[in-house]
Amino acid sequence: MKNLKKITITLFLILLVLSPAFFFILYPNYNNIVLAFNSFDFYNISKEASVKILTQISPSRDKYHEQVLGATSIEESLKDAEINLDRKVLEELNTKINIETINIEGEIVQGESSLRMNDGFWHFPTTSFPGEKGNSVIIGHRFLHLPPRKDTFFNLEDIKIGETIVISQNTDPNNPEEEEYLNYIVTETKIVEPNDMSVIQQTDDYRLTLITCTPLWTSEKRFVVIAKLDKLYKKV
Repeated sequence: MKNLKKITITLFLILLVLSPAFFFILYPNYNNIVLAFNSFDFYNISKEASVKILTQISPSRDKYHEQVLGATSIEESLKDAEINLDRKVLEELNTKINIETINIEGEIVQGESSLRMNDGFWHFPTTSFPGEKGNSVIIGHRFLHLPPRKDTFFNLEDIKIGETIVISQNTDPNNPEEEEYLNYIVTETKIVEPNDMSVIQQTDDYRLTLITCTPLWTSEKRFVVIAKLDKLYKKV
């Protein structure tokens, strides 16, 4: 009983000493402390730490094949092409891609430079539009954004043959509720060199090609997903 009384008195004296310190030191900085706490972004901090660690343990650029590094990549092959995007039709129609099975969803953007990949999934401008005959190519970053964000191809290598890729867009820009859904069935996945232009060539079928970097945390090669419009290719 005496020990409990001593502990109580000791705690009281400690609080009595600390109370003025709290009032005169912490209270004047209360707003700064609250603002700092509210601005704490656990997602961005953990993302930066993860990227830094995993980049350090990824294969060094010295191990890349010299010929591959010196060649023009798929994304950079537009330098000599004549492209004139007076209208960004896909963006006007609010075109989006959704792969529910691997938690991918985001806007498809247009532009004459691969820098547009910083704003969304980039439609390669020399290829067909989704739903049209030919090869519609969409290229996206692998680790610019990380899950739980969906606007990234981080999980693209988890896709399986037979799964569905949905492209949605407004058929009437003046009526956002009028939407068209194009279902593509995955028929093939493969890894190619970064300068393999065969994957962006025009085709005679209704094809969707998705491209991103691989292995994860590097741009050594490209992971490619090929899918066919389901009105022509039925899932068995």
